Amino acid sequence: MDPFEKIYSEYKHRVYFFVKKYIQKDEDAEDMVQDIFMHVWKHIDKTTQIPPEAIIFKTCKQEISNFYRKNKLSFIFTESEMVSTEENDTFDESSREEQISRLENLLEKLPQKTKQLFIQHKVENISYSQLAKENNVSKTAISKQINKALTFLRGNLH
Repeated sequence: MDPFEKIYSEYKHRVYFFVKKYIQKDEDAEDMVQDIFMHVWKHIDKTTQIPPEAIIFKTCKQEISNFYRKNKLSFIFTESEMVSTEENDTFDESSREEQISRLENLLEKLPQKTKQLFIQHKVENISYSQLAKENNVSKTAISKQINKALTFLRGNLH
């Protein structure tokens, strides 16, 4: 058994469960685990003096961080139709206006309460706790409504 196979068989479950604590969707978690082990495989020769566990879990943290960073950029773009702040990105004004119009139309299709909670949380930056208190419901109920809105918007904007 080569060193990579040994590392993979020893750590695959631990890595998956570590990643799964931070990433909700199974497919995203599985993709991330694959990316982590691809990184380890590429750098296995360079890392022979460093314990594999240190490299694996440092890579896990980096991949999780990258995942959140990417989704945050995507999420910001989806919500407000703003372009990421990368200098290479260009976005003409008519396309921007079209995207904003599409977003507004989609928001109108949401149930009124879902739309209201979504805007309060994402635009007005009101916390789940505060929304739950104001609406006399649980934070879980607020979370479900906002996730419902996000799923709808993401599914219909592309």
